[in-house]
Amino acid sequence: MALAEMKYAASPVFLRQRAAEIGARRESLESQVRRFRGYHERQALSLWRALEVGVYRGILLAGGGWGRGWREAHSPVLREMDIEIPVSHAALNGTTILHLSDLHFGQTYPEHAAAIFRLLDGVSADLCVITGDFRHGHYGPDDHVPAMVRALTARLRIRHGYWAVLGNHDTLSLGDRLEREAGLRVLYNEGMPVAAGQGGTLWIGGVDDPHWFQTDDVARALRNRPDGLFTLLLAHSPEAAFKAAESGVDLYLCGHTHGGQICLPGSVPIMKNARCPRSLLKGMWRVGTMTGYTSSGLGFTDLPQRFWCPPEAAILRLRVAEY
Repeated sequence: MALAEMKYAASPVFLRQRAAEIGARRESLESQVRRFRGYHERQALSLWRALEVGVYRGILLAGGGWGRGWREAHSPVLREMDIEIPVSHAALNGTTILHLSDLHFGQTYPEHAAAIFRLLDGVSADLCVITGDFRHGHYGPDDHVPAMVRALTARLRIRHGYWAVLGNHDTLSLGDRLEREAGLRVLYNEGMPVAAGQGGTLWIGGVDDPHWFQTDDVARALRNRPDGLFTLLLAHSPEAAFKAAESGVDLYLCGHTHGGQICLPGSVPIMKNARCPRSLLKGMWRVGTMTGYTSSGLGFTDLPQRFWCPPEAAILRLRVAEY
């Protein structure tokens, strides 16, 4: 879908205006993120994190594992799976959702974007959702990000539009530019009905980052949702899952964890990186009647490495449960 055709997804009211008081609180928190040296996209968030990353780098280089980790980090996979839905939502049967997360587009590693573009070139789906972390690091320029997202969406074949939420690496200003320059609809604690499937309609809601900024508001994202509508909620991390399940969400899509990024054999994450049960850190899971999927994401941070945890995109197909 060309950029001109995508513009319908962006609201005529700019994101910063729609974000209102919660957005102002987020921008205040953004201003408190301090760098301890330098100002570039590979700059670690803290001195402690810089030391930790340095230790990992030294071990991988000394142990001869750097090349393998680099290759896996640049070898994304496309997963396809079915999501069971009740017969009451039969009009959505067969609807496909391309779920992307943690793109972490940077200027430092051009091979990373090239690998994503190759993987997704020509991929088709009814809807595309992106669950945050568009930029690589916490610091440095991000003017390149909307253009890279636009280059990605130009390769896709999406029939009904693009929706996204912000991650802990993103700024509200970047979200504003993603709407105006890349044609995404960035949902900031808000939602809307979307036509999809064979005459069916679902509600797509999105909350702001529940992890770092903790400015998520599930109730606000579901405000004005008609009764009985299948509900998809986008969040950057799984940390709003229980609140979402209590609010009647049917499908919860998120990322943030990178699936661990560097895992033990068997894809066991070394670091948890989210305030949630380990069962919610990657892949498919359930909380009550709500289905969730935590993407391992397409990008990486701190180190251009992955072990036993390949980067991924996912095509989720809604299927009426057969009993």
